[in-house]
Order: sequence, then structure tokens, then C-alpha cells
Amino acid sequence: MRKQSLIRQAVIAGTILVCSLAGGASAKAEDLQSSSATPFEQVAAMKGKWQVREAASLQIVFEPTAGGSVIVERWMLGERMHSLTLYHRDGERLLATHYCPQGNQPRLAASAAVDGEIRFAFLDATDLDPHESFQHDLAFKRHADGSVSRSEVYWGPDGAGAESTFTLVPAAN
Repeated sequence: MRKQSLIRQAVIAGTILVCSLAGGASAKAEDLQSSSATPFEQVAAMKGKWQVREAASLQIVFEPTAGGSVIVERWMLGERMHSLTLYHRDGERLLATHYCPQGNQPRLAASAAVDGEIRFAFLDATDLDPHESFQHDLAFKRHADGSVSRSEVYWGPDGAGAESTFTLVPAAN
């Protein structure tokens, strides 16, 4: 697991060095903090382009598709897309399917948003090799300054890896 964690960290660090983008985000702090907003509405409120505070050259873009019924999260490395997560409703619950560069597709289900935080937990996965790591947990937390913490935990053959957290800030135009 340590080797996979180091490889994952190296991939992220390497891709951060080679990418650069700019854009604008349209999310509003009150949209994500509203206790009456559903988890889907809270994710949809992140529409726009976000920079990663810890790695300004990495950009994450949230945009609606399919008539607004799906939110696409794209990780951009320069002009190249690194990974993709799709958020959509399934009855009363919100699902996230992560399309990983490793080739697996874990699905996660959100729990009810509490204090503006949305937490997703592993549901199942397609095309998962038993020797690969995969996204197991995901969370978003909106802060008063308009930033969003995006945390995730990957699991592998040896169990859970360390949680990694990025701070997303609206991208400058």
C-alpha cells in the first residue's frame, strides 16, 4: 500500500508541475451551506472553475450536463483531462462515479449533508483489479471564505491509505 500511495503522490506531484489553466467559478457560499439544499444541489452549486490552493497549476471544473441532471467534475492538467467524476441522483440518494486514470470506476453514495459537508462512501466498483487502489471515501466542505475542502481516501490491497485534502478556491478570470 505504501508503494501505491507513493506512486499516487508522485503522479499528482508530476502532473501539477506540467499544468496551468485559468477561469472563473460561479458558486456561492450560501448555496453550499443551506441546510435545505440537497446534496445534489450543493454539488451543482460548485459550477465553475476552481484552482487547487496547494497546487495552483491544477484546475478542477464542475459543470452540469444532461439537462442539469448530472454534474461533471473534471480534473484538468493543462489542456488534458486527468480524471472525471459524475454526480447524479438515484431516487433519494446522490451517487458519484469516479473514472480513475488506473481504469477502475468506483461508485460512491452520499450521506445527508451535515453543516455544509457532503460525505460519500464506497458502494461498489467496476473493472477493479484486486491489486489496484481505488477511491473509497470522498467529502466536500464549504468554508466561510468561499473555499471548499475536497478530501478523499483511496483503498488498496493493504486497506485504507491516508486521507488527502485539497483546498479549492474560485479560479480568477
